[in-house]
Amino acid sequence: MCNYEKIIYSSCSHTVLRLIAHCHFARNDPYHQCFGVQTVKRERTVDGEKCSECSKPKG
Repeated sequence: MCNYEKIIYSSCSHTVLRLIAHCHFARNDPYHQCFGVQTVKRERTVDGEKCSECSKPKG
């Protein structure tokens, strides 16, 4: 079970999962593949910012 941080952007209401730590199996796998459950260890809300996808210039 790899550990993730859940980031909630209040401006665009998108949610992003960011990897905090690989599990034992993913650390030992050459491609860091994890076939277990994604565990959210931290959750934070970002006010006044958009996610990287929404803040890209359109064009």
